[in-house]
Amino acid sequence: MNTIHFFSDIELFEKFKGGDKTAFEQIYKRYWSCLLNEAYRLTDAQALSKDLVQDIFVSLYQKADKIDIKFSFKAYLYQTLRYKVINSKRDALIHQHCHQDIYHRSSRENVFSNQLETKELNNHLYVAINGLPKKCKQVFLLSREGDYSHKAISKELHISTSTVEKHIVKALKILRLKLNYKEMLA
Repeated sequence: MNTIHFFSDIELFEKFKGGDKTAFEQIYKRYWSCLLNEAYRLTDAQALSKDLVQDIFVSLYQKADKIDIKFSFKAYLYQTLRYKVINSKRDALIHQHCHQDIYHRSSRENVFSNQLETKELNNHLYVAINGLPKKCKQVFLLSREGDYSHKAISKELHISTSTVEKHIVKALKILRLKLNYKEMLA
């Protein structure tokens, strides 16, 4: 029978600090499920609870030589768990707040910038359309804003449908040149 089961927690921890790996295994077996239950009670999240308890044991394993427990090993573990839960909740709140802040900022900025871009583009379009030759402008506006067909425009203005098509092609060519994005920025 292994006598390691009869050591106190602090004795086990000191044995582990001295290099006895089975002492650490015993500490792990003694406290894993208790800490996991407490973590779950505090967080109500199973995966998070497992992560927090695992972090405690990893930290305990890696930093054992820097840890000095005078009174209660159990109290040390539970206090460490409470700090980890508090830090986890704080981190989650910060993370959530940052995501909400970024989302709200980007949605406000996008709406605002899209509104400005649309307004600016409409202004440029208005100026460009007003700069079209008179008949070309008239045909283009009937086609686009009046939603007239080429045939209806030819009847309305007493011109041939091929002339209507030529005016629309000419208008689109002029507008493309005038509304070139690089030129709008200049």
